[in-house]
Amino acid sequence: MSDFKDILVGTVGYPVRNKNFLRDIDVLEMDDAKYIPPGRKAAVKIHESLGEDLKTVVQISRYFVNTPKDGITLKGKIENYGNFQLTDESLKLWERQIEFAKGLNASAMVLITPPNVTPSFKTVTAMGDFLKKVDRAGMDIVWEPHGPWEREYIEKFAADYNLILAVDPLRDPVPEGKLVYFRLGAFAAGGSRMGVYDLEQIAAAALESEADKIFCLFETQRALDDAKNLKQTLLSVMDGDDDFDEFDY
Repeated sequence: MSDFKDILVGTVGYPVRNKNFLRDIDVLEMDDAKYIPPGRKAAVKIHESLGEDLKTVVQISRYFVNTPKDGITLKGKIENYGNFQLTDESLKLWERQIEFAKGLNASAMVLITPPNVTPSFKTVTAMGDFLKKVDRAGMDIVWEPHGPWEREYIEKFAADYNLILAVDPLRDPVPEGKLVYFRLGAFAAGGSRMGVYDLEQIAAAALESEADKIFCLFETQRALDDAKNLKQTLLSVMDGDDDFDEFDY
């Protein structure tokens, strides 16, 4: 467990093969469901293998967003998936998505929309209708949009459809709300470990937020190092250590 009751630090996916790394993080954003979610029984087994203390967040299948390529095995017609269609096939896949998240006792689900999902009238309408129709089972949905979305429009859409925006606190304003989700992508570190200054900025943004819970997830080249170093930075900032300028690892 983290020493920071309301600040959970972790990684996106498995940054190293040895799962011993799980003891060094508080939360894992799992990409196991990014295409076809495993069944609930598989989710329960995964949950048991991860340990009781580790929090999990699950990515939402890409097949709600984009139509699968030919050769992908899914029930029904391939063309009935993607583009936020409310078809029987898509709704059945959503049920499986929810069952997987429940089996993991997930804290939230993450919807990632790639650059080809633009804020056109057609896309916005379909996405909005989809989000209104599907049963979230009381689970929060975090949204990370890519592509030509204006920040003001993103914030309005998120508010209209009860989404939590994933933000990079080094470049984005930190939203208000009970749950805040920091998601640091590969560009944040440029292939090396993140530096002290950037980690101090992230730590300060987390500590200054009035949210009840803050997730800090790294998808950087050195994600595990960055997560461990952020935890160390948080301790340093909270202790008021002005001389802190290096890491132990």
